[in-house]
Amino acid sequence: MHALNIDFVRRRRLASLLGLLLLAAGMVAAGAVTVDYFDARTELERVEARQARLVRSDAAPRKRESASPKVSDDAKALGRVVSQLRLPWDAVLRETETMTDSSVALLSLEGQGQTRTLRLTGEAKAMADVVAYVSRLRESRLIDAAYLSHHEERQAGAVRVIRFSVDATWKVPL
Repeated sequence: MHALNIDFVRRRRLASLLGLLLLAAGMVAAGAVTVDYFDARTELERVEARQARLVRSDAAPRKRESASPKVSDDAKALGRVVSQLRLPWDAVLRETETMTDSSVALLSLEGQGQTRTLRLTGEAKAMADVVAYVSRLRESRLIDAAYLSHHEERQAGAVRVIRFSVDATWKVPL
């Protein structure tokens, strides 16, 4: 066995010239970043003060003039939302759900109430399942028209599936 040379009193090496140069470069970079930070902070304070002055000088006249149009815009938006909520979404969604069987998996359903359109995205194992699903939608009492707008074969793990999109329009139930 070899003897270990352990010297606990040995002097430590001073830093190399490269280490000192890297330290100096880092300190210069840190100083430059600090100066940039304080410049940006000063600029931000100046812009915020200017914005506060502009808001104070323009606040009173604009408030009186724009109060009426804002209320009418809000009322129009509220009216649109209420009309969308009054549409028979429950019946349409229930109908599309009953038309879907185990051979088709619906991934998403996007509806536009104003135009009474639906975009259904799903997957099936065979094209015949997709065609049968579109046919069932066409026979529905609430669906006015349905057509296959897009399809593609995809690999889902070890199984090949057909991802499809169906565009449909629906009627208002009586």
